[in-house]
Amino acid sequence: MGKIQSLLFLALFLTACDQQGNIPAYKDATLAIDTRVSDLISRMTLEEKVGQLDMYSANDLVNDGKLSPEKTDQILQQTTIGSVHDYYPESAEHSNELQRYVIENNRLGIPVLFIEEALHGYQGNKSTAFPVPIGMGGMWDTALMEKIGKAIGTETRSVGVHMVLSPVLGIGREPRWGRVQETYSEDPYLAARNGVAFIKGMQGDDLTADNAIVAEPKHFGIHSIPEGGKNTAPVFIGEREARSNFLYVFEKAFKEAGALGAMAAYHEWDGVPAAADPWLLKEVLRDEWGFKGMVLSDLGAIAKQNNSHHTAKTPKEAIANSIRSGLDMQFYDYDHGLFQQSIIDALDDKSLDMADVDRAVSSVLYVKFSLGLFENPYIDTALKAKRYHSVPHQALALESAHKSITLLQNNNTLLPLGKDIKNIAVIGELADKVLLGGYSPKNVEGVSIMDAFKATNYNVDFVNVVVPSNGMEEIDARFLRTPTGEEGLVATYFNNTDFSGEPALTKVETQLSQYWHNLSPAAGISSDNFSILWKGYIVPELTGTYGFQLWADDLGRLSIDDKVLIDSWDQEKKNSWTKQQIRLEKGKKYPIQLELVEFDEFADIKLRWNVNPETQKKQNMFEKAVDAAKKADVVVLVLGEKEDESGEGKDKMNLELNTYSKRLLHEVAKSETPIVLVLQNGRPLVLVEESEKADAILETWYAGEMAGQATVDIILGKVNPSGKLPITFPRDNGQIPIYYNQKKSSTGSYVDGSSQPLFAFGHGLSYSEFEYSGLRIEKPTLSQTEEQQIKVTIKNTSSRKGAEVVQLYITDSYSSVATPKMQLRGFKRVTLGPGEAKEVNFTILPDDLGLWNREMKRVVESGEFVVKVGAASDDIRLEDVFQVE
Repeated sequence: MGKIQSLLFLALFLTACDQQGNIPAYKDATLAIDTRVSDLISRMTLEEKVGQLDMYSANDLVNDGKLSPEKTDQILQQTTIGSVHDYYPESAEHSNELQRYVIENNRLGIPVLFIEEALHGYQGNKSTAFPVPIGMGGMWDTALMEKIGKAIGTETRSVGVHMVLSPVLGIGREPRWGRVQETYSEDPYLAARNGVAFIKGMQGDDLTADNAIVAEPKHFGIHSIPEGGKNTAPVFIGEREARSNFLYVFEKAFKEAGALGAMAAYHEWDGVPAAADPWLLKEVLRDEWGFKGMVLSDLGAIAKQNNSHHTAKTPKEAIANSIRSGLDMQFYDYDHGLFQQSIIDALDDKSLDMADVDRAVSSVLYVKFSLGLFENPYIDTALKAKRYHSVPHQALALESAHKSITLLQNNNTLLPLGKDIKNIAVIGELADKVLLGGYSPKNVEGVSIMDAFKATNYNVDFVNVVVPSNGMEEIDARFLRTPTGEEGLVATYFNNTDFSGEPALTKVETQLSQYWHNLSPAAGISSDNFSILWKGYIVPELTGTYGFQLWADDLGRLSIDDKVLIDSWDQEKKNSWTKQQIRLEKGKKYPIQLELVEFDEFADIKLRWNVNPETQKKQNMFEKAVDAAKKADVVVLVLGEKEDESGEGKDKMNLELNTYSKRLLHEVAKSETPIVLVLQNGRPLVLVEESEKADAILETWYAGEMAGQATVDIILGKVNPSGKLPITFPRDNGQIPIYYNQKKSSTGSYVDGSSQPLFAFGHGLSYSEFEYSGLRIEKPTLSQTEEQQIKVTIKNTSSRKGAEVVQLYITDSYSSVATPKMQLRGFKRVTLGPGEAKEVNFTILPDDLGLWNREMKRVVESGEFVVKVGAASDDIRLEDVFQVE
């Protein structure tokens, strides 16, 4: 500790002492956290308490990443605050500076929590980017998951951030939902084991350590199976199913891994909004599971009671409902004055009890004490250089990418490519991009497939053919130019609604679809009553009729070629999509101007476009691709979902590749050159046509910053693929929902197609072959409280070293309530050399055999249990039975 820090702590220590010179209990680190929390609560005013339940945006407190005392003085006004979000400090110096300000400017010296996103990598600038969660789920490697969690925690804490909104622990049974990429699996057991490992890695053994952070599982609790696959839509499911599957994953995260954060979700379940559900947030989370951390609303989830679910007439009613039900902190739901005053008013009119407020404040303070922030609120400024995007973390990113990629199909053993292959045609714009998926680190310098191929000795012909989306899509930066020729448009921000006076901010931007909720759009810009002007040029690649679609909240206007194309400058018509068409010529520079005015509440703008399909057919977009395929020994065709087709708010009715992708595949297949289809996507796809046209199919998901290197390593055989599907791939959209562990009665067939998946849960090919033998069950009969040991021998019968994921499933033959056909209850990743064999051991716990009976009690019932061991849910190699007495 430096001299200045020592003096600061001395000053705080003296300030905290009472008139007799005694140290307050909350300052005594030798006391239990509960004791310290109670003491601090007793010393706080009501205003100080409600301040702890509020989250502040960093844009209101900093300029260019650094503390703005003028802005902060005006907003905080010497009171306490709960947390700061959307800061992503570039250094510990910056976070320490803001933390010091908060501590020195509140009466009791209460520190602030810095909360950010870290779904598959800390979302700060140039941190390490790992595969999206559905890809990490495909690793089936909990030891690696824990290492990834530790790496993310290490990088995050090195810049002074304490808590992250991660992991997502919904189970992915609704592939139309755009956020299925954020889940670990369709299976509760696999999702739980990954979630526990990830959280343990993040939180470590000691949250006060400078490499540990608080994890906040989300979205609590049954959010991931929304009606129609539409984000935030209602959920229809019974309590037994919820407890058996969806809540099961969260229970393990809180009870086993000890996660200290929880995020209350947007949706309503059986008519009750999750952010105001006392059964969920109190009875289950706190009373049953013993949770002592803090519950944060999802962004705007409290307000949805008023503006979406219509279960609360006023903001005050919505806020009181949530706090009374067990929620602790708002997430940008309402402005600070309204939120905090509403709590005070609710106490005055008795719609809220002080006991509920004290419970909420205690939960927030418990997290802050657990992190050791009252003893050591600052971070060592030297840590970032040692830990941030370190060489070991980059190696971890490559290892996780290798293990996450799944070989779905390998006809005629096309892969790995043989020595006779000299000329490779790499086709598709995605081959030259590094798609990271939702909630990824910013400004990542990753390795694309083309980057990786350039380092090989093959003759590689890259055809950068553009494959548009079926519908409207965001305008790619390559079509936009500033007056100086830079990609993007010049954005000018004003702190008024008429674009007058000197701009408050000017910068080049490439994203013309933005959503700021009720926040400031940038540092130095007010959260209400601002305007933004984007100017530059748009340069199309094809001649034809283009459709443009604009959404603006509050007012928006689009001009092209100095003419107004879309005018949403009418208060009566605001908040609605407007579409117009215009004919544009290939290669011509058209002046483009986009305007936005924001008055109050929510602020966002979305500009999308597409080109008439007939235009694309007339101008053969794929001619170069076909020519290259004919000259090549093999084609590597890279297709999938662009980032505006998958992610939050990007739900789909159709799981097939878009029309243009399919056409490109069909055209290239006419060359009769073998095709390796590489997929980059965030959800399971319907791939019937693709499986017929392509010889090999690699599912890479969005595999992180080393995605391209990992993909090429597998194609060339430097790495043997070992990923297994954590989610089912259907044959048809009409099969949804389809997941491997459906109930026994779900056996019906269709008159117009198969009821079986195209690629089943757990499926994944290798360049090696494995033999299963010697299944042994330790106890033919056991009691309801005993553990069971299962052993099986795995042998690599090929001439190549490889890894196999051995999967163990259980079937409860007969039970008092209906149970799944089979349920994953163990898995082991085993690496074997040529001809090598190993015995694999599994331990089955009593809980693994349990069910929620008719009285809604978790019990193990007597009867027969079938053990099934294999390479996938549809590739069971061995099975046997045992009895529970």
